[in-house]
Amino acid sequence: MMTEMHEIVSVLPVVRTCGSAVEAQELQSVAGSSDKGASWRLWLVEMIVLNLVMIMWNTDNMVLPAVYTEIARHFSASPKDLASLGLVRGIFESIFAFPSGFLADKLPRPLLVWLGSVIWGAALVGVTFSPSLSWMIFFRALNGVGLGIVQPLLFSLVADKSDARGRGKAFGFLQFSGSMGQTAFTAFATGIASYQIMSMAGWQFALVIVALLSVVVGTLCVLLVRDHRDQDPRSMMAIVREETPKLGSIVCLPTFIIIIGQGVFGTAPWFAFSYLTMWLELNCFSHSHAAAIIACFNIGGALSGIVGGVLLDAVVRRFPDHGPPGLAQLAVFASVPLFATILFGLGGLDNRSPSSFVVYAMIFMVTGTMISWCTVMNNKMFSDIVPKEAYSYVFALDIVVEGTLGALGQPLVGWLTDDVFHFNAKSANSQDCSPDNAMKLGQGIFAVSGVAFSLCFMFYGMGHFTYPRDRKVAARKLNCSKGAAESDGQVN
Repeated sequence: MMTEMHEIVSVLPVVRTCGSAVEAQELQSVAGSSDKGASWRLWLVEMIVLNLVMIMWNTDNMVLPAVYTEIARHFSASPKDLASLGLVRGIFESIFAFPSGFLADKLPRPLLVWLGSVIWGAALVGVTFSPSLSWMIFFRALNGVGLGIVQPLLFSLVADKSDARGRGKAFGFLQFSGSMGQTAFTAFATGIASYQIMSMAGWQFALVIVALLSVVVGTLCVLLVRDHRDQDPRSMMAIVREETPKLGSIVCLPTFIIIIGQGVFGTAPWFAFSYLTMWLELNCFSHSHAAAIIACFNIGGALSGIVGGVLLDAVVRRFPDHGPPGLAQLAVFASVPLFATILFGLGGLDNRSPSSFVVYAMIFMVTGTMISWCTVMNNKMFSDIVPKEAYSYVFALDIVVEGTLGALGQPLVGWLTDDVFHFNAKSANSQDCSPDNAMKLGQGIFAVSGVAFSLCFMFYGMGHFTYPRDRKVAARKLNCSKGAAESDGQVN
């Protein structure tokens, strides 16, 4: 009996020890789950803030073209005069995108995003209260400086915070949120453009609201978004001197050259599309109807980001080498007939009737959905062919080349409209609508976009030959670096 009792007692500590171990494992599991939940919530907050930045970035880009008709009347300007606003914004945006890649090695990217938003917000206030078109052009150039600093950093942060399998959806949702926010703000600006609000013209009031919200969102970014990269201890001059030669390896990638090449032409139509609100109003649509139709186009663009991102991730699983360039070709192939239908195929409709408004709204939405997902494809291909630490540089280089040359699309439309198709600015600005001048403006828009989209299609076709090879080379380098890191860890 005593022996049995001794055996039972001797077992008790063991049982207690096992129980403690189980409890410890359970506590660790709960703690791990809690950490994962907290980490996921932080990631969600960061992605929401980054999407808010994209909304304000897109809005700042497009809110001024949304009120071009009122600005033209305010300054007695022609389409060629207004083209200078888009040109200087595009050029300065592109020039200042490039140094942001170097600055990101020295300073936290959220801080730089805040700085860019403050610059573009302050400049937009200057645009709002400019006493002349020349001053407006000056402040629009300064506005481009802030926009240029932010965009490559925003894309690189989103790429960093998403894995390769979900990157299509991440960029798709970024485009979706940016387009939806832009839709709301530009519709608001166009709708109130002709009213008087608080001793300001309606279009001026709208620009001030956009400027203030841009600064608020930039502040949220610096407060809530983390940059996990270690800051480079080198001086800025040392970073520029040592990192610039490395960019040569990126610039020489065939896929990079092809994406940049198509972007030089593919960006031009989007600058040209800034005249679409003006074109609709010249075609006898009211401010509110023109705003609603452009809103449908932007909603289509937003849906395109989601559709394109989800479609990309699905297609890439089966066709990893040809999915991205093939989907991009589909978008640019559809662009030419769709815009031919919009600009020339609906001329027999009475644009003052409700049925015409519905037809235009539907076609604009379909067009926006079909042609807007190329950015998602480009960002996916970029992130597949360059190392993670080079994301800021590659997005900056893309913006520098595409934005600088693509910005010529808007003045080219202005020149064609005024000097080739003989747009009559005096007649257009003195009437509520002018279908004859709308036709001339439409011819200018289509001449630029039709040629540009055709060239884009050919460039993306070459991507079927270069992207598979560049993607596999980058994947091999990544696997080799991971293997070397694991070997070092085992040795240590």
